[in-house]
Amino acid sequence: MRGLLVGLSALLTLGAGAQDAPERLRAVLWVGGFAHDFDAFATITQEFLPERVPVELTVVRDGSFLDAPEAADLDVIVMNHCFEKADGVLSEEQQQRLLEVVRGGVGVVAVHASYYSFTEWEAVHEFYGARFTQHGSSEINVDVRLTDREHPITRDLPETFGVRTELYESTPLAEDCQVLAVAREEGTEKEHPSVWTREYGEGRVVTILPAHWPEAYRVPEFQQLIANATRWAAKEAGR
Repeated sequence: MRGLLVGLSALLTLGAGAQDAPERLRAVLWVGGFAHDFDAFATITQEFLPERVPVELTVVRDGSFLDAPEAADLDVIVMNHCFEKADGVLSEEQQQRLLEVVRGGVGVVAVHASYYSFTEWEAVHEFYGARFTQHGSSEINVDVRLTDREHPITRDLPETFGVRTELYESTPLAEDCQVLAVAREEGTEKEHPSVWTREYGEGRVVTILPAHWPEAYRVPEFQQLIANATRWAAKEAGR
C-alpha cells in the first residue's frame, strides 16, 4: 500500500508541475473484481485516454489510494470494476472517504459494472441516482443513441454508434439525472438510459453503462465518450 500512496503523491505533484508545462488532469483508474477482463480494460484505457485527454493516470485495484491525504486533490476517479461487496476492497473508513472526496468536488466516471458494484452499500449508489436491475446476454450488439447533442460529453460524437455488450437495465432515474444517451439491443425497439450525469455535492458523476468486452474499448466513439466524460467530470476549463 505504501508504494501506491507514494505513487499517488507523485502523480499529484506532477499534475501541479511547472507553469510552462501543459496542465494535466490528475486521475486514478480503479479496476478489478469478477466476470470481466479488467487487465485488458486497464491496458486499453491506459493507451487511449492519455492520447485523448491531458491526464496523468494511475491504476489502482482497491481503496487504499483513499488513505492518502492527496486523494482529495484528484480531479477524477475513473471506475471500471465489479465488486459484489466492499469487504476486502474498501474499509469502512475508505468508504466514508470516497463519499467525502466526491462530495468535496472530485469527479467520477463510472463505467459499466462499476454501476453494479457494492450491491449492499446503499450510500454509494447515490452517485448514480438509480440502481442496476438486470441484464441479458453479453453476446449481443447494442446501439447507443445520443439524446442530448449539446452537452460537452456528447457534442463531438455521432448520433449513434454500436458496441458488443450486455444491455443494463435500471430502476427509474432520479429527477436530477441528465440523460445523454439511451441504448437498445440491435433489432429491438425498447431503449434504456445508457449514459447520464448527476451531481453529488460538489462532485460531478458520469454513468456509462456499456461495455462488457475489451473490444468495445477499442471503438473510437466509445473511447471518445469516456475521454469527454473524464474532462467534464474533472471540470476541465470550458466544460
